[in-house]
Amino acid sequence: MSKSMFNVVNPDMIVDKYGADTLRMYEMFLGPVEQSKPWDTNGIDGVHRFIKKFWSLFYDRNDNYLVTDEPATKEELKSLHKLIKKVTGDIEQFSYNTSISAFMICVNELFGMKCSKKEILNQFIIVLAPFAPHVCEELWETLGNAGSVCDAKWPVCNEEYLVENTVNYTVSFNGKARFNMEFPADAASDAIQTAVLADERSEKWMEGKSIVKVIVVPKKIVNIVVK
Repeated sequence: MSKSMFNVVNPDMIVDKYGADTLRMYEMFLGPVEQSKPWDTNGIDGVHRFIKKFWSLFYDRNDNYLVTDEPATKEELKSLHKLIKKVTGDIEQFSYNTSISAFMICVNELFGMKCSKKEILNQFIIVLAPFAPHVCEELWETLGNAGSVCDAKWPVCNEEYLVENTVNYTVSFNGKARFNMEFPADAASDAIQTAVLADERSEKWMEGKSIVKVIVVPKKIVNIVVK
């Protein structure tokens, strides 16, 4: 951009239309901070929609307060702590653009779970605050917290919430995927094989045929060879 080329973008115009937090996050979302990037406002609406969607976890369209003190579920905690781990690592590496993507994914997950629980949102605000300080400061106060969100203790990722309790296996016959089955993450191969062969969906593909062998690839696939 250059004044002589008359292509300077006044940030005040963007702030007036979208807010300062949207501008901050969009600049970080454009790419790695150490690289030069062409300015393009075509994607700024997406960042603005993210902030509005985040706000909708606190208030509905009629400005009714949605936050509850209900305990968080395992899936909600998993989504939150996955975000905490990602953003904590990204900040240390100055990878702000990938953090923005992680925020969007987490908000979509929480929105899909209809999660408006203080236990989750309180920590989310702290993690988002360096990126969108204005909206986070307001929502921090809304949750009844004293002081500034910038002084709050940074959340620590609890790896226990990230452990997968179940694994989705693809069941194949002669190398062709036919259906999927869920098994405990620590299920033994013999138990998986027995359950797959006993499943009524397997009968269709084994009818009139003999089993040559069953291959169980841990945490991935079960392939049954028949002829």
